[in-house]
Amino acid sequence: MTFSRSGKSVVVRIVAVSMVLAMAGCSTKPQRLYRRAEAFFAQGQYELAAREYARIVQQWPRDPLADDALYKLAYLYREELDNPSGALKYYRRLADDYEKSNYVDDALFWIVYLQRRHVREPARVALTCREIDERFPDDKDLRGRAHLEVAGAYMDADRLAEAGERCAQISEQFSGRPNIAGQALLMLANITRKTADDPRESLKLYERVVNEYPDTQAAVTARQQAGWWYYGEKTEADKARLAEQRKQARVLRDVPPIEEYPGEPAMELLSAMTSMLRKEGVAVSLDEVVVISGLPFTFSFALDRPESVQAFYRNPAVAVAQQMGFGYNLWSSAGGANVLETATGCLMKDHPLLITYGRADARWCLITGHRPAEKELYLLRPGAREAVKLSPEEFAHVWQASKMPALWPRGGVLGLQFAVTERQTQPDLAATIRSVVVQASLAWDQTELMKQPAGAAAHRALLDVLTQAAQAEDPALREQIKAWAGRAIPLVIRTRQAAARFFADPGQELSQPDRAALMVAGSRYEQIAGRWEGLAQLIAQAPPEGGEEAIELLPEDRVNAWHEAVETAQEIADMEAESLDWLASSLSE
Repeated sequence: MTFSRSGKSVVVRIVAVSMVLAMAGCSTKPQRLYRRAEAFFAQGQYELAAREYARIVQQWPRDPLADDALYKLAYLYREELDNPSGALKYYRRLADDYEKSNYVDDALFWIVYLQRRHVREPARVALTCREIDERFPDDKDLRGRAHLEVAGAYMDADRLAEAGERCAQISEQFSGRPNIAGQALLMLANITRKTADDPRESLKLYERVVNEYPDTQAAVTARQQAGWWYYGEKTEADKARLAEQRKQARVLRDVPPIEEYPGEPAMELLSAMTSMLRKEGVAVSLDEVVVISGLPFTFSFALDRPESVQAFYRNPAVAVAQQMGFGYNLWSSAGGANVLETATGCLMKDHPLLITYGRADARWCLITGHRPAEKELYLLRPGAREAVKLSPEEFAHVWQASKMPALWPRGGVLGLQFAVTERQTQPDLAATIRSVVVQASLAWDQTELMKQPAGAAAHRALLDVLTQAAQAEDPALREQIKAWAGRAIPLVIRTRQAAARFFADPGQELSQPDRAALMVAGSRYEQIAGRWEGLAQLIAQAPPEGGEEAIELLPEDRVNAWHEAVETAQEIADMEAESLDWLASSLSE
């Protein structure tokens, strides 16, 4: 969950406004668009959510929901769509056009924040800070944070003298705000360390931070910085640090292995999630995790990229954790030292850390142990029965070169790390599956996933290329289809078979109607998997040229395997859509 500067949760705002709309009846067009946007937001379909929020702002700028829609539109551009310029534009419009909105303070702060990091012009940051001073003279926390961003902007521009002056002014002007004043003084100490001839000048400033603002994070950092001046390698502080490292040593010996699926990163990710959940004491099968991820109910098609069928419509690790009732933490960092710190925190709470590791063929792995004093890291790879030991240097050397597979929108983030936390709720299985298939039904109607045809559109695209292959003898196209089928269809079959097995033997805690519905679904997905197997066989046996010749395994009245493949693909498309809709409507709410 991402929080704004003032601590107000965007997700909480979504729920609160949605409840108000529900009570009001949602009779107006802006209200209906707003509900659509909220639904897309909650499902992680951020581009669709942004489009609906933008329509409200553009077409009904004076509607009571317009400022709320504009605030969330700016948030999406900043956090989810990686478009700081767009975020700046929308925050600026919110601050200018909706002066009485409750979001104006947040909007102005985010303008300062983004200007520092993306515009990189200290004068513009300072100008916005001055606007905050004038519009919110009594909000000292907001003003202080803004002034810190101005000082940081001058530091980023290597204008250290001006940055130092700003820091000194902030520490004096906001002395009644310990966190702000302490941070300003810490920044001044860091600047002095770079510019002063005598290192003791910066040391005095670090000591001031510790003495004047002892209960702040700035004081913690100042103690660490000052320590470099006080202690050598063999001092008592080093001994204490070594003792602390030994306290932080933690190796989890009971993490189940990750099943190996070479060339199928989606399945290895879900297997790693299964291992994590089993470590938490959950009796869960890989089939159940595959179903909860939504993968059996998705299909993406790109003829030149067979691996695209592995795409999820949202982060599967987050989705599985939430559906199973667990909290989670999600980080990203390109630095090897940072991931070791993260891993230590997780391991101390008995949670392994999920990462990708490797070079060109990075795979999903679990960090199951870290012994800082011994400089040992324990890494569990797919297919391994035990974790291997690596030195931090060995780990960092490969980690920094790892490329994460892009399996969901914005999923290829460098240095992604994931861990489950404590279980918060015991999920209801029928409700969980219904939630998954309802969201999958919504996703099925989207025309694209990761810039490729998805859902119903993907089936139409597959039918188009099969029809083209059937109607015109094109050896190159037919060979390309064969190559696609050989790599893509086995994973599609695997996920449908997983759904069939899981549904065929539902849990005893389900009601009788839900058990019956899932058992029917199991039969349906077994048939779907069989149809996919038939399609794969037809494509494999179909002649690349000379398409009028008969092939042995086709009925006697069929002489063109490509036409048979078209018919089978159409059957699959109909069965997948109908089964998904049927399952979504058959489970009790």
